[in-house]
Amino acid sequence: MTPVEIRNHLTQESVKPADQFRILRAIAAMYNGREADGRESLIRVLDRRELFEPLEAMINSLLARYGLYPYMAGVDDTATTADALLYELHRPLDYDNDVVLHRVQADIYRRILDGESIILSAPTSFGKSLVLDAVAASGRFENIAVVVPTLALIDETRKRLSRLRDTYKVITHPSQTLDERNILVMTQERLLDVAELPRLDLFMIDEFYKLDSRNEENRPVLLNHALHRLMTHSRAFYMAGPNVRDLAAALPAQFTATFTSTDFKTVVSNLRVMPKPARGDEIAALVEVCRELEGPTLIFCSSPEKTRKVAEALLTAGLGDQSPEMAPVATWVAEEYHPDWLVARALTNGVGIHHARLPRWLGQYTVGAFNSGILQFFVCTSTMIEGVNTSAKNVVVFDHKIKNRNIDYFTYSNIAGRSGRMRQHFVGEVIVFREPPAEELPIVDVPVYNQASDTPLSLLIQLSDEELTEESKRRLEGMLANATLPLAVLRESRGIDPERQLALAREIARMAPSEAVLLAWNGYPTWEELLACCQLIVTHLRPIRGRENGVSSARQLTFRLRLAQTTQGDVRQLVNNELSGTSSTTRDDPDAAVEEVLGFLRQWVGFDMPRLLSCLQRVVNHVLPQRGIARRANYSPYVAACESMFLPAHVALLDEFGMPPSLVDKLRPHLPPAGSGIDAVLAEIRRLDVKSLQLDQTEQSLFDELRRTI
Repeated sequence: MTPVEIRNHLTQESVKPADQFRILRAIAAMYNGREADGRESLIRVLDRRELFEPLEAMINSLLARYGLYPYMAGVDDTATTADALLYELHRPLDYDNDVVLHRVQADIYRRILDGESIILSAPTSFGKSLVLDAVAASGRFENIAVVVPTLALIDETRKRLSRLRDTYKVITHPSQTLDERNILVMTQERLLDVAELPRLDLFMIDEFYKLDSRNEENRPVLLNHALHRLMTHSRAFYMAGPNVRDLAAALPAQFTATFTSTDFKTVVSNLRVMPKPARGDEIAALVEVCRELEGPTLIFCSSPEKTRKVAEALLTAGLGDQSPEMAPVATWVAEEYHPDWLVARALTNGVGIHHARLPRWLGQYTVGAFNSGILQFFVCTSTMIEGVNTSAKNVVVFDHKIKNRNIDYFTYSNIAGRSGRMRQHFVGEVIVFREPPAEELPIVDVPVYNQASDTPLSLLIQLSDEELTEESKRRLEGMLANATLPLAVLRESRGIDPERQLALAREIARMAPSEAVLLAWNGYPTWEELLACCQLIVTHLRPIRGRENGVSSARQLTFRLRLAQTTQGDVRQLVNNELSGTSSTTRDDPDAAVEEVLGFLRQWVGFDMPRLLSCLQRVVNHVLPQRGIARRANYSPYVAACESMFLPAHVALLDEFGMPPSLVDKLRPHLPPAGSGIDAVLAEIRRLDVKSLQLDQTEQSLFDELRRTI
């Protein structure tokens, strides 16, 4: 019996006893030479396991042979002694009693415990994070660092590791103090901001393919930086990611590690290629597909604007179920942001929306609601392919582009890999509206070590002379030959192109004294001072291409920053201003207005301006004394305000921990004053008398979740 014949049998309402045995016998035969086919067929059997009840012992035996130990059931009753022993041998040390690793997981786990460094490429459903959790639970390592690509993944990882808080202090921010045993969970930016790393026993880089700088400029440079720093503090590492063919050659001796690429899957997917809809009928065709689907469905879109169109179409078609549990959250969303924002209406009707412009607490809450089965549809952008775990049975790849570029096979595989979930959906459905890209997995470059001719100078400048290749030395020498800034100043602005910094320094050196003195402000800037800074930033450090998160010029950036400051980051007020502005491109569109405001606060205020202003301050304080201007710039208070998005004390901080602003308002009178630090805030939350807070049911649930995981 072939895999196709097995699949056809399993789609029928029932399977005859004789065919049940033939199916399992065929799967057993595939173990020799066609293991991937046999494993996939066996997982399909698990999806119809109730039909095979008389042969449960045989299924358990096959699961043991194929290494799918987590799926073995009734081990005490139906398994042979040998199979039951194999099952027990795959339990991790000192971890939950109900957790059993599959064969390849257990192999990686044991090798890490033995001190081996591992680079793992495995499917989305493999369970790469569980390996880390089990390794940490073993207690063999005193200090571990975990680098994740997004703040959302910091919170997800923190919550998972919170079960170990009696053994480790889980640290998510550079300002937190170290304990005797620590797990640092940070983005690359935050890890680089830690003043002094402890001696590490192990570090992990999640989604390690992001080390490759060929497709993105800034963050891969910082990730390579973080890798370089970690390699000087740790004796072993574990890097994990999906769908990578290999690492580029020429890695140095200190990067000794075992690269393991496996196709070991714990779920399987059916692929349906739909006829390409007529132009203009794409969303209508999507709606018809969604009518037929059963189970939680994730729909991939190319942009936040497209997610709105798709969600609106689902709601208009009556898809999604009324969700009373989401009503309080939808009310908060309407009150905090705007009553006509589609996100609020979608939530009450079983449709979640997820993209980079959402408040972090709302993004985290929506993912949790979808994984809990409260939301039936989850319309998202590529933010969901960066390691965030979901429990989708169905994945609809609606768009084939990201930022006007066709998605490649690597990206497609990451999106499609979200279908199915171990122990929840054995067989997922992937629906596409055009043929998938040709199968071609990438070779990941690690530029901090390979140092090709196009390795960013912002990365090379951080390396010592001994670590540079001869070609890299020549490139840096050519740049520094007539440099107007010392190497130490260039290095301090990590991730920012040194040539841009040098051009900035030359511009400041040419400015008239009356203009240059505008850069030497302290505390908070005036309009003229901020405009002078913004003009230099968008000209040299962060050139704007078109309109980006509500900004298309230095004057517009200045105006929006001033408005955010005067409103203390009040999104509702900023949205109302956006809708009333005569020149606003979002004047008649509450959805676009809310998301443009949120995008501006998240990207420009919270991320770009703190690092760019800090860089500008360093350059200003080096160049102005040479111009005879003695006054020094000190942007630090304003930079700190930007980092908190001008919000009142603790709002931005607790947003990362899943707390909406309305709940933080109730907590604020009981919390320490602004500037007290994360450790002090969390300590006070642990001590709070819950009854005094007068929380509603949903607020209580969020508060309990926070206390449970800190």
